[in-house]
Amino acid sequence: ACSVYGAEPERIALESSSLNEVPAFTETSDARAEGLKSLYYDGPLYKGNPTKVFAYYGCPKLEKGMKAPAVLLVHGGGGTAFSEWVNLWIKEGYAALAIDCCGNIPVKSSTGSWQRNLAGGPPNECLDQLDIALAHLKEPLQDQWPYYTVNAIARARTLLGSFPEVDNGKIGIAGISWGGYLTCISAGLDKRYAFAVPVYGCGFLSEDSGWLATLKQPGMERWSSLFDPSVYLPGVSAPVF
Repeated sequence: ACSVYGAEPERIALESSSLNEVPAFTETSDARAEGLKSLYYDGPLYKGNPTKVFAYYGCPKLEKGMKAPAVLLVHGGGGTAFSEWVNLWIKEGYAALAIDCCGNIPVKSSTGSWQRNLAGGPPNECLDQLDIALAHLKEPLQDQWPYYTVNAIARARTLLGSFPEVDNGKIGIAGISWGGYLTCISAGLDKRYAFAVPVYGCGFLSEDSGWLATLKQPGMERWSSLFDPSVYLPGVSAPVF
């Protein structure tokens, strides 16, 4: 269908498994954080192979029979799942799940970067490396970072809502920078969120952003039509802060 954004036969879509099937998860001793659970949950397929996504989970102490509101936490560029962020929300009375969005775990490697999750999905390649961005656009849509990661987030939302101590009707999403970008797309596609908090990185990047010169290059209009949050923001129905 045509809209003010133009006709586009391809878009990010939430797979039925992301919405309707609680992903299997296992607790791990990797990147332990005191008072929180470290876990891997089943992510979307990447290049036809199963993946695992690292996450931290925590919940405040509850009275018997009570359920906590919850928030899904989405980090920015150069980040990973942050235990400090989970603890901040726990202090406010929320259960919280912070996920890694770049196929890493929150352990520093010998080079100072985050340690690679060997079963992880695609890494985030910043748009300022034009040759990398253009190369990725030639890959199947499902294997590109925005598509994969939005589905990994939807799976995390399904997992979070399945925990017995969590109120499934009161789950929000909060993201920073590239996490704010992902929050906007996720909130536009996934109607299950009670609120959304995108902290900058929110869309219309080809109109004015740090990547403006890159996105004006020939071939990059495809990135904007597929992956800019402006395509998905009209679908947002939850309150946004």
